Amino acid sequence: MEERRRYFRLDDEVVMDFRAISQEEFVHWKEHQSLEKTELKELEQELGTLLHQMRSVHPTLAQILELFNRKMNLLSGHSADVAELSLSGTESRVRVNLSACGMSFYTDSDLSEAQHMLFHLQLKPSNAMLTLAGTIVATEATQDPEKPYLVRVNFEGIQESEQELLIQHLFQLQTRTLKHQRDQ
Repeated sequence: MEERRRYFRLDDEVVMDFRAISQEEFVHWKEHQSLEKTELKELEQELGTLLHQMRSVHPTLAQILELFNRKMNLLSGHSADVAELSLSGTESRVRVNLSACGMSFYTDSDLSEAQHMLFHLQLKPSNAMLTLAGTIVATEATQDPEKPYLVRVNFEGIQESEQELLIQHLFQLQTRTLKHQRDQ
């Protein structure tokens, strides 16, 4: 069951910034992931699980707490993560095909020569922030003149708490999508 959850893929929209990194930068990044960030992500996962459980019993209270958590994520994420990373500076909303072990996305950047990437992702609507590194597994040309490349990436050095946060995000996205389809 656990393995299937990792490969569960959905189309999503995230706020993302990225850049190609060298093998040395990739190794350095993997060696120096912050323990504090790990603890924060574990707290985020635990809080998300409890909020999901609370939603069926006290929906209004759960919504208030979820909004408060989003606000806290937004405030804390920009002060900590943005200062530590030097990425492209072109953070924007991007459509991605996301799983707990990788993603694909369209871009105007030719990454065919790159092997590794560093990502700063903000998941919506929770505003949870993730800083992940990945290995490029494929770069394909597309017919879209504005985004002529499709890039496929496997996340590397991802911690269990980060993977669980992604899995939880994907399940919540699927729940919202199915609810929206039922309501129409």
